[in-house]
Amino acid sequence: MSEYRYEDAVKQLQESGAIGLVDLKSLPHDDLVELLEEIKVWCLYAGGKTEKLPKESKKKKKKKKD
Repeated sequence: MSEYRYEDAVKQLQESGAIGLVDLKSLPHDDLVELLEEIKVWCLYAGGKTEKLPKESKKKKKKKKD
């Protein structure tokens, strides 16, 4: 079984609109911090519309560019 990552958490949020504490606990720390920051922005500026959650980690995008 593969590791639960940022992209998996976003997909789960988009499909069900919720994420469990067990799932949050299984995220690596960096992914958890990034997801929580994205959720804050999403709640403030996107009105909670799940399709507006970024599907890919911004940190991973930066690594791909380098």
